[in-house]
Amino acid sequence: MIKLFKFLKPYWKMILVTTIILLIQVVVNLLVPNLLSQMIKCINPTLGDSAIIEILKKGGIALAAVLGVIVCQILTSYFSSKIAMGFGRDVRSAVFKKTQRVALNEFYSISTSSLINRTTNDITQVQQVILMAFRVMLNAPIILIGGCVMAFSLDLTLPFVIIGVIPVLIILFVIVGKQIIPLFKMMQKNVDALTTVTRENLTGVRVIRAFNTGEQENERFKKVNQKVADVNRKANVIMGINMPSVELIFSICMILILYFGAIKGTDVADISALTQYGMRIMMACIMMVMIFILIPRASASAKRINEILDLPETILSNDKVNTYKTGKYKGEIEFKHVTFKFPGAEEPTIKDLSFKVKPNETLAIIGGTGSGKSTIINLLPRFYDVTEGEILLDGVDLRDYNPTDLRKHIALASQSVELFGGTIKENLKYGNENATDEEIVNAAKLACAHDFIMEKSEGYDYVIQKGAGNLSGGQKQRLNIARALIKKPCVYIFDDSFSALDFKTDAQIRKNIRENVKDATIIIVAQRVNTIQNADKIIVLNDGKAVGIGTHEQLMEKCPEYVEIVESQTKQNRVKKVKEEK
Repeated sequence: MIKLFKFLKPYWKMILVTTIILLIQVVVNLLVPNLLSQMIKCINPTLGDSAIIEILKKGGIALAAVLGVIVCQILTSYFSSKIAMGFGRDVRSAVFKKTQRVALNEFYSISTSSLINRTTNDITQVQQVILMAFRVMLNAPIILIGGCVMAFSLDLTLPFVIIGVIPVLIILFVIVGKQIIPLFKMMQKNVDALTTVTRENLTGVRVIRAFNTGEQENERFKKVNQKVADVNRKANVIMGINMPSVELIFSICMILILYFGAIKGTDVADISALTQYGMRIMMACIMMVMIFILIPRASASAKRINEILDLPETILSNDKVNTYKTGKYKGEIEFKHVTFKFPGAEEPTIKDLSFKVKPNETLAIIGGTGSGKSTIINLLPRFYDVTEGEILLDGVDLRDYNPTDLRKHIALASQSVELFGGTIKENLKYGNENATDEEIVNAAKLACAHDFIMEKSEGYDYVIQKGAGNLSGGQKQRLNIARALIKKPCVYIFDDSFSALDFKTDAQIRKNIRENVKDATIIIVAQRVNTIQNADKIIVLNDGKAVGIGTHEQLMEKCPEYVEIVESQTKQNRVKKVKEEK
């Protein structure tokens, strides 16, 4: 938790002001019982008007002190809230930015549901402790010590009753703490599990309904939800037992003060002040112990937050950044003996891969499932860095580029389409925020998306729902391609982005790209041979190795794996054609 204190540095002036106000509040608050005691001592019928005047004086001072305490409390609450909320905002921002910088394999080591909880619930837990620290943790020790001093200034024996009760309170809270702290830790894990199940049920609602497994999912959710409820109920029961016990101890303490005060013949005014100091001392003890109970929960949350902030940023740029490239990017890509292995994997996904593709050339990659096609695509924008070998862009190792600058010159149309809530125009401008309306329309036409867009009543201002549920798969894919085309980089990557399209639309889009996209390198990953057979260079992958590199004609002559793919798809097409004819 201490590691997160660095986020409090920008607020050190506010922290100093809050601490000073808090000290003034505590000192004045401790003077109030003494002032009330003096006011009570002024009650003497024999003094007449002079007694009333003295009571009014003392009462006026006490009232001013109480008003001062109220003002200080308001200011303390205001400043402590600003500090705590600012702290939470800064930590959330740091966690979010961290997830944007780390490599994908590091990012996936923490589940999405857990990441959401860490960004929201865990940060809120730490934030609450920061808030309580300024409202309670700083003033409770001062009230405890100062209250004892003021109590002994009134009587030398009765304050021992209050001090004798403090160990009892501490023992009570230690017992409660030992039971409740493990529950707090368990609660965080159960909330993670609940979020995971909820998220899976919401995102996979179509699959659940298609397989008619609603009852099983309801039962699964019920079990996880019950665990969360049970842990929370147990924690609340313990806390519920705790507060009546404290009130009982407090009441016994007050009775003892009144009893022994009566035996000693202590002045009523002093007894009244002692009960006030006793109340303040015990409330300070309660607040301190409550803080010590909350700290372990916040510490567990802080540990989970630090796990994200401590993720290694392997995708970094070295000191040579921005010294290599000053002119226009050409888009020449070269793999030199590239090997890539996921952390913890037994075998490399890519093994000793070498090839070169020049600007104005189209490179196609084909292969079976798990052959490493997507891994190659993820290496180019530096979502991962190579394990061995090097990848060059215009003769410079990708690791010598600033990742942000590198990605400005690469457009990716991925197989899994991610469209954001907003209009079609806003989604297309995601590729180039400065694109004009003419450029947007032109990119949509190249991707064969203009016609279906114009069929919408709002046209390019048509609002896409969250998850693009109001668009078909083909429409989403065409917008995905248009978003890449509008970027106008030096390298275009189409990662199986034509698979959701019919053959006619597929052919038309590739023709449009071939005729209109100039001075750029095009990389296409595809499963269908007819999508890639006109490429300048085709790489055939098998188990992470390039078993064939060349044109369609060359591979048909010397690459058995490619011939097998072609023949299997040709046979399928023939069968399909015969069925259509029948």
